[in-house]
Amino acid sequence: MKLEHIISKYTLSKSAHPPSQLTGVKSAVLVPLIEFDGQTHMLLCKRNANLRAHPSQICFPGGKIEAHDSSVQDAALRETFEEISLAREFVTPLGQLATHSSLSGFHITPILAKIENSATWARTSSEVDHVFTLPIRDLMIPEHWQSYTTHFRGKVISIKGFMTPHGLLWGATASIITKFTNSLI
Repeated sequence: MKLEHIISKYTLSKSAHPPSQLTGVKSAVLVPLIEFDGQTHMLLCKRNANLRAHPSQICFPGGKIEAHDSSVQDAALRETFEEISLAREFVTPLGQLATHSSLSGFHITPILAKIENSATWARTSSEVDHVFTLPIRDLMIPEHWQSYTTHFRGKVISIKGFMTPHGLLWGATASIITKFTNSLI
């Protein structure tokens, strides 16, 4: 699927701030889309195993919204640069996806963005073990998403996940991706 097709098909919210009534940790992530050989790919990170929060998880670049951030978009772009050195001049924000509230109390506002093909980014950093891309077409195949059982706060829960070459994609990131890709169908 070509990136221009995705952009033309998707209706985006232009709101600048997360809903203020939410309690918990407000964060912003960049949902970076880049086109290689006529196919849209999503850029993802595998977090460092030594981090306190969400070690070794596959995620989008992003993090906590700070008081000095002028908007959710500003927070997502700042965090992306801090984590993987992807400079703002290579990023075209397209809009804001629906805020996702995680089981762990995070309220994550995804900012959909187009990444220029000439962009460069760090493959690793103190927060990120690896940066990689996955084709959108693969993420849209229902058979690639499997149910996994895990323990959360003393309870057994079932989660949907997508096995990547870098580990299991699950949780909030998986939820954001599936909501987004389902909207493209």
